[in-house]
Amino acid sequence: MKIIVIAVIMVMFLAVLITRDVRKQRGSSGKKKVSGSLQEFLPIERFAEDGSVVVNKRFRRLIHVGDVNLYSMSVEEIQATRDRFKEMLQRLDNPFQISVQARRANYTDFVKYTESAVDDTMNAYKNPVFNEYAKGLKQYIKEEALKPRTARENIIVVGVVPRMGAESPEAQLERLDREHAYVEAGLSNMGVPFQTLEPVEVIEAAQNFWNRERAVTQRYRDALVRRSHAPKVSGSSMIGSEVKPNVGEA
Repeated sequence: MKIIVIAVIMVMFLAVLITRDVRKQRGSSGKKKVSGSLQEFLPIERFAEDGSVVVNKRFRRLIHVGDVNLYSMSVEEIQATRDRFKEMLQRLDNPFQISVQARRANYTDFVKYTESAVDDTMNAYKNPVFNEYAKGLKQYIKEEALKPRTARENIIVVGVVPRMGAESPEAQLERLDREHAYVEAGLSNMGVPFQTLEPVEVIEAAQNFWNRERAVTQRYRDALVRRSHAPKVSGSSMIGSEVKPNVGEA
């Protein structure tokens, strides 16, 4: 009797192992595993229709700011830039944040653009000598892009603090527009290049701050293109080949 019971238990155990192996094989041969939504690893609630990010029920915008080469400027120019920066800060009514981020440079987009431009030129001229040179150029660019380099990003986070009482989102966005305009005017007066980040770029900037290891190994825009991540942040769906995070309530 004991032998029969032991045999039954062993058969059941083997059946469980076989079932688990089959499920693993089906999972590996099926669709790509999709990661969880952004809210699972980033403190982002949603995006407003205009692209403003909502964090802790506060509207924010991220502005990428270029570098200033002080060594190429005179003492008078440096002082004027400082004065204009102070004037910009004095006009702001809400707290702001300056974030200086460093990450491993990613030249994926640059390599794709270069290869496309070279291929178009090769097709236009059909010159055998140039074609050979172009092939070597593309290979050289690919090899250089693989070398580890550091890219630095200067980001100004502009936000508004909700006022006491029931303030509508529209009123908060109106105040955010005003703060945003002050920063843009100040940067323009200083002669500093700037660009307001799009939602996917905002996600990558936040990801680099909160989870740098993941940001280095995986750009969010690439994950969306490969359909290997669930873009649950906000509302509108994908348009053509361009992938956008959802906009609206999360």
